[in-house]
Amino acid sequence: MSLSLRSVPIITAAGLGLITLAAWAALIAGMPMSDPPTLLVAWIVMMAAMMVPSSAPMFLLFRLSASDGPRSELRTLAFGAGYLLVWAAVGAVVLVAQRALNAALNPELRPVGVAAVLLAAGAYQFTPLKATCLRACQTPADFLVRHWRSGTLGALRLGLDHGLYCLGCCWALMAVLVAAGGMGLAWVALIALIVLVEKLAPRAIWFSRAVGVAFVLGAVLVLLRPELVMMPMAMYAEG
Repeated sequence: MSLSLRSVPIITAAGLGLITLAAWAALIAGMPMSDPPTLLVAWIVMMAAMMVPSSAPMFLLFRLSASDGPRSELRTLAFGAGYLLVWAAVGAVVLVAQRALNAALNPELRPVGVAAVLLAAGAYQFTPLKATCLRACQTPADFLVRHWRSGTLGALRLGLDHGLYCLGCCWALMAVLVAAGGMGLAWVALIALIVLVEKLAPRAIWFSRAVGVAFVLGAVLVLLRPELVMMPMAMYAEG
């Protein structure tokens, strides 16, 4: 299976583009995040903005592979729903963990926590599991051949499988986004760019490892200059 722009259904490509643009527009406009339900919705929108562009080749190739009449669009939606369902579950875990840590962790220890997350994320970029999951995300044709399931329910399960591989590839980046970036818009854009390059650029494993080195250096910097983490917190509290 190969992906040709001429063979991609316009409605599918346009749908992915509209989802991405709408999600980024919502983030830039500033979504309300006053309670757990709206926080979870904001997380799902953020994941759509960050992950749909890098996963577009997988979605489009699935649409071409499932081309058997009017049900193909429904199966593509089921595939996308399964994928986003994985990230929605991650969002629920993140919200619970954030609330627990905010209640238990001394704010003065936040630089240590941020440094620990950066160090763990940096180390993970060099692991075999990262390389395996990244390879699955980089080679949509191979993934679909190995994991293909027929029918709408099969498409949903296939989307879940893809979401789990994507989670294995990107969970450390998301941990950095939450812990170090506080899900700020600039950090969302930075991590989204890293994910895009990792999944679409040739020989991106070297870029992935370079990001890992940057995270480790960031951890050292935070330990040496904890005020880099504490100052944004103080400004937020005053605002």
